[in-house]
Amino acid sequence: MRPTFRQFAYVALIASLSLIAQMLFAQSKDAFLGKWVMDPDHSQFTPGPGPFDRTTIFEMKNGSLHNLTSTRTANGGITTIEYTAKFDGHDYSIDGTGLDTVSIKHEDANIIERTGKVRGMPSETCTMKIAPDGKTLTMTVKGVYNGANYASTQIYRRQ
Repeated sequence: MRPTFRQFAYVALIASLSLIAQMLFAQSKDAFLGKWVMDPDHSQFTPGPGPFDRTTIFEMKNGSLHNLTSTRTANGGITTIEYTAKFDGHDYSIDGTGLDTVSIKHEDANIIERTGKVRGMPSETCTMKIAPDGKTLTMTVKGVYNGANYASTQIYRRQ
């Protein structure tokens, strides 16, 4: 017995919907996307002390990575750092920090390298790495600000 046109169309529809769902799922699987909260007990800052509380959110906007980081200090003050950049190594503006621009590159699915510049000169590097379980983000930052070196290893937990 030969399949009817209706049966063929039904199978084609199911296959198409399955393919679309797989494509959407694959696009949303970027390991960095989402909300991350810093674990201050496992993070280190030189010079210290580090922030009392920090949250960073990564999302995709028009093919670019958008990052918003909010920091609450021990005295209750809140600061934000924000940038939107493509993974192309070009410089993009950043707000809320001593840097003028940042550039980002995906080293692999679980590593982003960010370079910050002041007046066109590199002054900070940040390696962002997702643990194999996808639940921990480690940011290793090294830089120079007003002639003084600073460094941090910031541990974030996925929320």
